[in-house]
Amino acid sequence: MNLRSIKNEITLMLISLSAVFILLAIFSLISAPLIFGLRVIIEAGFPFFTTTPAGPGEESPGGIYYTLIGSVLMISLSVAIAFPIGFFSGVYINEYSQTKLATLAESASHFLSEVPSIILGIFIYAIYVLATKKTSLVAGALSLSLAILPYTVVQVRESLRVIPFTYREAAYSLGLPRWKTVFFVLVPMNMRGILVGLLSAFLRAFSETAPVLFTAGAAFYGFYGLDGPSSTLPLLVWNFARTPYENWQKLAWGASFILALVSISLSLIIRKATKEVRF
Repeated sequence: MNLRSIKNEITLMLISLSAVFILLAIFSLISAPLIFGLRVIIEAGFPFFTTTPAGPGEESPGGIYYTLIGSVLMISLSVAIAFPIGFFSGVYINEYSQTKLATLAESASHFLSEVPSIILGIFIYAIYVLATKKTSLVAGALSLSLAILPYTVVQVRESLRVIPFTYREAAYSLGLPRWKTVFFVLVPMNMRGILVGLLSAFLRAFSETAPVLFTAGAAFYGFYGLDGPSSTLPLLVWNFARTPYENWQKLAWGASFILALVSISLSLIIRKATKEVRF
């Protein structure tokens, strides 16, 4: 065996070991919350979804009822805020890429995606929470909307960019103005890609913890409206997993199972939808 073959075999072995290491790391990250969390949910039963957290040191972990309500409302509100802005920004950046405003918007989107999400939470805390003098579901939704906005912009822009220019030419040849070509031809053609952007925004908001630390509050025992404190599943995990109480740690494992299950399911849906986009 010559030197070139030896180098090739060594390189192949290193690449294979790296791939195995990555797979093992991913398996460990996924299996732990799925196994331990599922065990907690099975032991707790249906009350896990219909009750509030039990007191510290009790035998039962309690449930995540109000946290689920807070998660659904906060994430839905954040997506409702961010997605329309991201959609129209992505369309504008793609269609008018040579203008200064489009360049500025794209640069702002890139900058926003690189800012640590906890800084976004502190920003909303400074301009909203301090002004209203209270944490709230709305404040949490605003911080999450900043975190998911750049990803929405990129997904919408890329979903339009991949459409062949021949479709535009065909629309222009029929006398359609540019705005009708975009919204009545191009957008419907790649609606799947835009819906992928919507799911990606939901997934991003669902898994974020840092932005809501300073903005949402920690209301695990009740729902206090849009202008009152609220909570999310990641926030519950962060609060209860670091306590010394075993039942609260179990509650965190159960919430981790829900997080992992929803994240994996949405990721698989997004991957399948992305692969099925054809022109």
